[in-house]
Amino acid sequence: MRPNLANRPILLLLLGLLLLVPAVGGAATEIHSPVDGRNRIAEDPEDPAGYIELGEYFLRLNNAEEAIDVLLTGQNKALPSADLLVSLSRAYEAEELMAKSEEACRAALDMDQEHVEAHLRMGEIYFRMGWPKSGLDSFRTAVNLAPEQTEPKVKLVGGMLEAGQVADAEQACLEFVSVDPDNVDLWLSLGQILEKQEKRRAAFTTYGQILVLDPKNSTAYARQGRLFCQFSQFEAAESACRKALELDENNAIAHAYLGIACSYLGRNNEARKHAAIAEKAGLNMVSVWKKIGQ
Repeated sequence: MRPNLANRPILLLLLGLLLLVPAVGGAATEIHSPVDGRNRIAEDPEDPAGYIELGEYFLRLNNAEEAIDVLLTGQNKALPSADLLVSLSRAYEAEELMAKSEEACRAALDMDQEHVEAHLRMGEIYFRMGWPKSGLDSFRTAVNLAPEQTEPKVKLVGGMLEAGQVADAEQACLEFVSVDPDNVDLWLSLGQILEKQEKRRAAFTTYGQILVLDPKNSTAYARQGRLFCQFSQFEAAESACRKALELDENNAIAHAYLGIACSYLGRNNEARKHAAIAEKAGLNMVSVWKKIGQ
């Protein structure tokens, strides 16, 4: 018994491997408050970087409406900037304004046809709109424009999985790993591709390889914990998930499978605690509730 994660798009799981930091023009300034941001803009109202930084500050606070307002002001007052338009696209998407998100991203590409992040954003938008072929084309363009970057490759293989091209995703990821064998994010993508195909032993070995490269990788421990649960090795699952949470207390997958492991080990209070945390993060924990009761 395990939570049904199949209803969570694989693309989102893989994108979650990366911390997406938008490109900005000029030197970045640490913004801790709206006042910092307004002061940054006042120093040079024509510099789009100030508007981008304040907009991203509001996005981090899940205040997309305020971010949109700031970025639209920047679009009107600052020098033309593809970076600003990409940030505006992200803000519109956060408000579920997909047509406007696409329009802003397309304007960024009209301004700079080789803007890698704009192509990645467009790919995400296409997937959201149900156009996977166009999404994959955008991701491939980003890979071709920036073959040295990891993010386009992760998004491309994630998109292939989302589109049901599982074997192609595995082949592409293996090719990427062969060129960049020390890249942890690519190994993580490969592990999840193998899990999708129920190649569990191979996936487990892949996560072990990640821990050789990065012994403090919380995601790899959590994924091993998930696999241990599927192998019915619940004590090992508990140990792996606890290690993941030592490294990242907010790891939702680790909470989910620690909850499952504890439910099978008879530790119902702990199972309840971790299942509730995972559920709050959006994971389906019905299997735990059925086993131990609400």
